[in-house]
Amino acid sequence: MRRTLLMLFAACGVARAADRQPIVVEDFDDPRVSRSVWVVNIPDDNASVRLTGEGPHQGKSCLELRYRFVATGNFQYLGVPIAVKILAPIHRLRYWVHGDGSGCSYGVQITDARGETHQFSRNTGQGGTLDPRGWREVVVPIDEGHETWGGDKDGKLDYPITGITFTVGQPKYGEKLRAAEGTIRFDAMSVESDKGAAETLGARVDVVSPEYGSDVKGDTKVVVSAPGFETLMVKCWQAGAGHGEDSAVATVALDAKGGGSFLFPADRYPHGPITVRIRGEAGGLKDNCYLQLYNRGGISWREGIPSGPPPAAEGLRLIFADDFHGELSVSGTDPKATYYDHKPPNGYQDFSVHTFSDFHSPKNPFRQVDGYLRIRADDRTHASGLLSSIKNDGSGIKARVPCYFEARLFGPNAVGTWPGFWLMTDYMTDFKAKGDKAPVDELDIIEAYGGEGHGSPNAFDSYMVTPHCWNQGEEGKAMEKKAFEGLRNPIKMGKFGIPSAWFEAFHTYGCKITEVDTVYYCDDVEVGRHPTFPVSRANPHFFMINLATGGGWPVDLSRYHGIADMYIDYIRVYGR
Repeated sequence: MRRTLLMLFAACGVARAADRQPIVVEDFDDPRVSRSVWVVNIPDDNASVRLTGEGPHQGKSCLELRYRFVATGNFQYLGVPIAVKILAPIHRLRYWVHGDGSGCSYGVQITDARGETHQFSRNTGQGGTLDPRGWREVVVPIDEGHETWGGDKDGKLDYPITGITFTVGQPKYGEKLRAAEGTIRFDAMSVESDKGAAETLGARVDVVSPEYGSDVKGDTKVVVSAPGFETLMVKCWQAGAGHGEDSAVATVALDAKGGGSFLFPADRYPHGPITVRIRGEAGGLKDNCYLQLYNRGGISWREGIPSGPPPAAEGLRLIFADDFHGELSVSGTDPKATYYDHKPPNGYQDFSVHTFSDFHSPKNPFRQVDGYLRIRADDRTHASGLLSSIKNDGSGIKARVPCYFEARLFGPNAVGTWPGFWLMTDYMTDFKAKGDKAPVDELDIIEAYGGEGHGSPNAFDSYMVTPHCWNQGEEGKAMEKKAFEGLRNPIKMGKFGIPSAWFEAFHTYGCKITEVDTVYYCDDVEVGRHPTFPVSRANPHFFMINLATGGGWPVDLSRYHGIADMYIDYIRVYGR
């Protein structure tokens, strides 16, 4: 019986292996990809790589390695690294190599997600010697035992795989090193996995046109590219009663190369900033592309400051409002300006990967569009923006308890984007006396983190409400910890009856501070509260709004051609 079961299991394993189709990882046909080689114990000039159209095994070209080992010194070897992203477990790695009869040894090194190197070489039975001339296929059994070092040192192959390196070692006569000079070619690297190509290598939805962040009006053709997917689903948030409603724009059937298009009827959607969500699915793989556009036509839906006060401001008076219809008043130097464009004082505590930049500079990240203020993170200028309601001299817009602050915002969901609306107690009035050691409270009304996929926060409709008690010793840390634990972080908008996410539509985020409680709101719905801190009771608050990048997460705006946009509809401040 045991033998029968073993034979059955073995047969199943053979069948599974036979069913696996090689998935091409690198065909060495793209001249735009940078190629390199590293060397050990020989000069850098003794090795070089290039693409060549001379005699590829398949396709238009192959990768050619020229090398020269010398007979003196220590053992010499080299590596040809190939950047990859392999998401699903693989069982075999295949590639073709054209030997030159030199007797050089060959092998493979794999770099995993945690930086550990996995070496498959002649020492562990997976490599060999380049004795014969001509093309031969190398098959590397990934599931077998092999050497490992570096990274997290756990001996496990952690996915995604980020690099594959072809290694070539100096030939020997017995234990004697010998000189060798020649040319080796590599081609058609593939892997075997239980998953399909899209799940193994990943697939991404990209928009070819219109440009990300561009203006549209009326029926707009959107051209997409998504190799690895067969169909795409397109949605966009639509105007309507209450929070509006989600709508299906199109289902796009893609051609064999992953290309397709659809018509976006912009006039049926809200005027101003919109996000068109384009989703692809293949097996367990899902990918979302968030196409930010500015609708020059469309339906005016809840734009601008409402005629009445918000419920949370009952009994308070309006002390500041800005709907961004007037001239924008931002300056890094003028104390009479409405806003300062850094975190005071002097921006020395600015915190974004894309640096907060001046309004009056070539890197200006701010732009008024109709009645909206846009803040753009831009790879070309390496800039983004922050607005502070007080300046370096401590003057500006502030409110003491009881008070209420709110802003209507629309954020971007790109890898590493970090939009925020937050309050701090005024530490600038006596900054000369206390410096950056002054006790100060920080109340983050919304801290949103963009990015989906491996290594990103995958927040979806969630954001953070985060209180801080800076420079207040152990007592402050204890108050902060208790307050944070009492909040329902992360704030999942859907659980509060808010159906669209912070990057799908505009939402109004608010904070009311009383002598007793500090209460946080989204669209006038309470999402959390904690006891008001002593420093908050004793000092006025000011606000900051920013589109930062980073926040401890990787930043990559490349899918969106290096830009991400945040929009502010209005800001209101209430007090006594």
